[in-house]
Amino acid sequence: MKKGTVKIKFSNGFGNNLFQYCFGRLLAEYHDLNYSHPAIPGLGIKEEKYPFNNNLQTIKFKANSNLEAKKYDIDHLKWFSKEYRYHNFDFHSFLFYFEDYRIYKLYLKKIHLFFNKIEKRNNNDLVLHLRLENRIVQKTHYKNIIKPEVYIKVMQDHFKFDKLYIVTDSKRWDYVDKSHILNLHKKYINRSSSFVSVKKSIQYINNLINVFKEFKPIIVHHDNMIDDFNFIRSFDKIMFKNSTFAWWASFLSEASCVGVFGPWKPNKGGRNKNLGQMDIPGWFSWG
Repeated sequence: MKKGTVKIKFSNGFGNNLFQYCFGRLLAEYHDLNYSHPAIPGLGIKEEKYPFNNNLQTIKFKANSNLEAKKYDIDHLKWFSKEYRYHNFDFHSFLFYFEDYRIYKLYLKKIHLFFNKIEKRNNNDLVLHLRLENRIVQKTHYKNIIKPEVYIKVMQDHFKFDKLYIVTDSKRWDYVDKSHILNLHKKYINRSSSFVSVKKSIQYINNLINVFKEFKPIIVHHDNMIDDFNFIRSFDKIMFKNSTFAWWASFLSEASCVGVFGPWKPNKGGRNKNLGQMDIPGWFSWG
């Protein structure tokens, strides 16, 4: 009998796509199925297309909204059991993210083989991933904002390093004024019309610049995000807040010390993901 197929669609977001790609590939390999998925060009992953085996039952996930998807986007570990061996899997909706660290912890070494290795840097430097643009202006993200002094304390308590590198989505690392924040409002107006006050955003970024000044950070912002991704992967000491982009860069880095923000997105309460609780050697939760 011909093989069945795991078919998956990708959502928006590079980090989200890596969860979707790796989950689908692990599931396909576990059940010896074909794997049909979109491409991730930046990492050399080509699109694959396979039909379903009509002789097999198809387990189909379909949701029309994020709220509906949340009802099904749980306990995906159960699909890695022999009772589901002779099935197709159709993850029809792009709203499923498979963000459960327990799955990837089980297959850590296997997943590393999915991607090309990169050259490692010296072990004495620390890289901090810091998303700034929409996080400092949109209310939904600002609810989870961290005081700059907290970053400093965690860095001093958990890392010994020579140089500090900061990978950020912001091209600007300097004190800002009202015009800079209003430009960010224009940039993200289609994503959210609910912004924190301009005054709060200005105070936060200017305090951040001031607090980090003593470390003389080296700011990194590549035009190609894959370059940022691989730059983070090259470090042996990594720290980041809630970001699936940085989570995967850290996971694929094989770094000896990784600090992940434990509460992840505190404002979500019981609906939160467990990505901040990653418990593999070298990782610790902060916050």
